[in-house]
Amino acid sequence: IAEANRREVGHIISIDVLPAFRRSGLGSKLLLEAERRLQMVRCRSVVLETAVDNGAALAFYKRHQYKVAKIAPHYYLTGVDAFILEKKLDPAAPAARGQE
Repeated sequence: IAEANRREVGHIISIDVLPAFRRSGLGSKLLLEAERRLQMVRCRSVVLETAVDNGAALAFYKRHQYKVAKIAPHYYLTGVDAFILEKKLDPAAPAARGQE
């Protein structure tokens, strides 16, 4: 699930893969497709949140060139902090020009 705002920033709300299908590349395909669609609506960057104690998610996003922009204290209802991650999108990429 992703959304775009008026300031050319996309937001990945959720990437969910059933446990039986994890480590199959499906999560990467979902993420790349979300990024492609955000580029098509002229987003220049993408942000997302992940819990500071979710090492698997953090490693996944870092593999996809996301960088920690800041920490949001007590972000989750459980009181756990979140890393706010950001990735700049390449404006010259084919998806940004509407080509497939």
